[in-house]
Amino acid sequence: MKLRFTQLIIALLICATPMAGQPVDSDSLLYPGGIALRYGTSYFSMKDQYISPERYQGLLPYYALGWTHTHQKYVYKLDFALRQSSVIENNDVSSDVLNFQLSQGFLYPLKAMTLFKKELGLWIGPSTDIYYFENNPDIAVSGFDYTNSYATLISLGFRGDGIYPLSGRFAIESSLQFTLVSLGLRSVDSEEDDEPGAKLLSLASGLNTSFELGMRYNLIQWLSVGISYRFDLLRITAWEDILTAGNGGFFELHFNF
Repeated sequence: MKLRFTQLIIALLICATPMAGQPVDSDSLLYPGGIALRYGTSYFSMKDQYISPERYQGLLPYYALGWTHTHQKYVYKLDFALRQSSVIENNDVSSDVLNFQLSQGFLYPLKAMTLFKKELGLWIGPSTDIYYFENNPDIAVSGFDYTNSYATLISLGFRGDGIYPLSGRFAIESSLQFTLVSLGLRSVDSEEDDEPGAKLLSLASGLNTSFELGMRYNLIQWLSVGISYRFDLLRITAWEDILTAGNGGFFELHFNF
């Protein structure tokens, strides 16, 4: 069974890559390439039924590194994000939360649209993601055993980006990303039941999505800065439910090339 799951996910990860050669309409705005460094803070809330039906919440620092390469007919993106905090709390009980995500995707430009006499650039395409979430509340169970909950999604999904230039230096940017099908790994209680820890998840049983909206300012030719709002949601119902949501802002340095 595990071998079949592995073969399926490898096929999903590979299937997005050949699409890079598809012809597209080149009548579009330029997508900024280069390296992006991000830092921010998000208000984070979670309900993890494997641990407790209670809601835990707190502030979660956000660190991210991204690389964008603009080809003639498509854009390739590679992003890594990390969030970690030990002060996600429910009353007097705190939890150590770790979350990271590795994403890659190919974006294909649509023909630029006109909005309020300015061009609006749109890009869409497939994405593949590895998402990991770990929840370690400070609760002793018995002896030296402690509660521990984790969830992993290896996913094939979709991404859409938009850029709306306000002037030669200012631009509004937005992004929407969500998973379509995933191989999910989840904490299970082997002493209580024989439920498998790995399952194939659909959009309804395993969703990981995010939305961003922000503004970029080009300081000089090779450097731009940006501020953005980000909302993200994780919902897994194939096992004991887990639901997390984060919203906050971040600051970005983008080295253009």
